[in-house]
Amino acid sequence: MTTYQPLPAGSVNTLHDVPVRDIVPVAAIDDRATVQDRMSLPDLQISDDVLVDTASDILRSAHVGHILVRGHDGRCTGLLTSAQLGPYRRATYAGGTSVNDIVHDRGPFAHTSMPASTAQTAMRTRALEAWPVVDHDGYSVGLLARERV
Repeated sequence: MTTYQPLPAGSVNTLHDVPVRDIVPVAAIDDRATVQDRMSLPDLQISDDVLVDTASDILRSAHVGHILVRGHDGRCTGLLTSAQLGPYRRATYAGGTSVNDIVHDRGPFAHTSMPASTAQTAMRTRALEAWPVVDHDGYSVGLLARERV
């Protein structure tokens, strides 16, 4: 749940240097914000045994740049981007290659209780545009986008 805190008219949101005319979420100005405050629900997930050409078709038809990958037990195993599928799009040998057999972003993953500032630093260090958020059992609960941190 996001709570809102009014700011005086004409004040500036220090995170984005954009004049604030109304109200802003407390999470945007609160240094105690967690990943749970900033994450979004994952749109798409695929199994790690899906073929590369199928994964590419899913990404293309959904008009997204990334998709969560889950293992046979349902736990999050990584994040697959369209850039990582690039070498396999035109390859004739990719027909029988599964997502699990190619290189994609694998853990460690963010946790809901992690401070947003720590997640921001980790994402910047690893040059991630998006980062899977998992619960303590490793199941995907969300996705943290760079622009939301």
